Amino acid sequence: MSPEMLTDLQALMPEIWLVAAIVVTLTADLILGHGRTARTVTGVVALAGVVGALLALGEQDTSVPARAFGVLSVDGYAWFFRALIISATGLVILYGIIFRGLEDRTRNEFHPMLLGAAFGGCLLVSTDNLLMLVLGMEMLSLPSYIMAGWQKRERRSAEAALKYLVYGALASGLMLFGFSLLYGMSGSLWLPDIGLAITEQWELGGELGRMLVVGSTVLVFAGIGFKVAAFPFHFWAPDVYEGSPAPVTAMLAVASKAAGIGLLLRFVDGAFLGMVVSEDWLARLGSVTAVIAAVTMTYGNITAVKQTNVKRLLAYSSIAHAGFLLMGVAVMLTATGDDRAAVETGQQATLMYLATYYFGTLGAFGCLMALADRFGAEDLDDYEGLGRQAPWIGVMFVVFLASLTGLPPTAGFVGKWFVFRAAISSGLDWLAVVAALNAAVALFYYMKIPVSLFLRGGDQPRVADVPGLGLVPRVANLSILVLAAATVWLGLMFDDLIAWVNASLL
Repeated sequence: MSPEMLTDLQALMPEIWLVAAIVVTLTADLILGHGRTARTVTGVVALAGVVGALLALGEQDTSVPARAFGVLSVDGYAWFFRALIISATGLVILYGIIFRGLEDRTRNEFHPMLLGAAFGGCLLVSTDNLLMLVLGMEMLSLPSYIMAGWQKRERRSAEAALKYLVYGALASGLMLFGFSLLYGMSGSLWLPDIGLAITEQWELGGELGRMLVVGSTVLVFAGIGFKVAAFPFHFWAPDVYEGSPAPVTAMLAVASKAAGIGLLLRFVDGAFLGMVVSEDWLARLGSVTAVIAAVTMTYGNITAVKQTNVKRLLAYSSIAHAGFLLMGVAVMLTATGDDRAAVETGQQATLMYLATYYFGTLGAFGCLMALADRFGAEDLDDYEGLGRQAPWIGVMFVVFLASLTGLPPTAGFVGKWFVFRAAISSGLDWLAVVAALNAAVALFYYMKIPVSLFLRGGDQPRVADVPGLGLVPRVANLSILVLAAATVWLGLMFDDLIAWVNASLL
């Protein structure tokens, strides 16, 4: 084996750990069958694979960008998203081990599905090659379709899987068609070459060339918009989030969205912000992206107000957060000339917001699963008085909701501050105003949950309290506590987070 191949394999050690864990969990399931021992072994192996992947990722030096096997980038940007995706997968696996909504008979196969989705997400955020982008997207999507319908005996879970599959297949087809047009324009699978071809077609290709650029961009953005649940490609999200098992919903809301944002930023930077830039095209695309961001956050927040199912409420809020994330993309696209500083400001705002969203959303879903497991609570009415029966979970839930709202001193405030500042600095003052108004709306519906937990309901338990037993539930509760502490800590001491984000820019 050549030294170059060894170096490439070393760069992909996190993904190799994930693949090894998939193989071992499947083998253990075949050997041990279905039972408590098999569930414990497969869960522990899956978590060990995630820990190994994170340790391998921590040993990588990304100060000098490199390539693995010629198609996968090994840089700070890929490191950032791989860390988010793999760590989120580990927490979801931990939650999945104890979540009672998963059928015990099929729980073992759930872990390799999660690991496979994480593997696809890591590939997706690490390449600027169209072929690898397609492979990564499908590797992420296919296990997600299966996991959405994991609760086979529940009608809403089957409905969620079917809707997710149909919408996902359509979005993948649109994105593939867009990629084919881009390949036809450039004759290359690489995003920098495609960027040159886009500029040439827009400037010199006449009306037909401009139609080709607009058409291919719309098709690609439709596929990516589906993955991040941005308007108008969001219709799948509420039903899928509500019908899927809670661990799957957490995976879709955090890891899948992070992979979609990673793809979007790399595509925008590689195809539209290269060495040769058409300012006219970027100005139009930036304006459209800003409008989509405003509509996405407004639609998500207004629709969330009337929701009574907590998972569905968080689904619409996830749509709204996609709008805030798109603010940074709009800032990138409104940069004029060779103003790389403005592009980096938009990237920094998006990555900061995504990092703070990670803690708030994973923690909120962890609290949701804890209350669902102990009390069978799903709706706001079910939550009444539970804050007095489970005070620690209730308090941490409030911390995560405050962060998602953007209240100080939580990490969410820092994330919103960066996207607001980026929008204002790029001349998108109207978008910052819209975002501020949406944050006020979010405060209203997020606080309905603490009101139900602590201010409503009698002193007597309304539902049966069935606490989780054993070590794993305690570890899961500890992970929620760590997320809550990190949420508050990063709201006060965020210099290290800023440094990490700045080292992860493209």
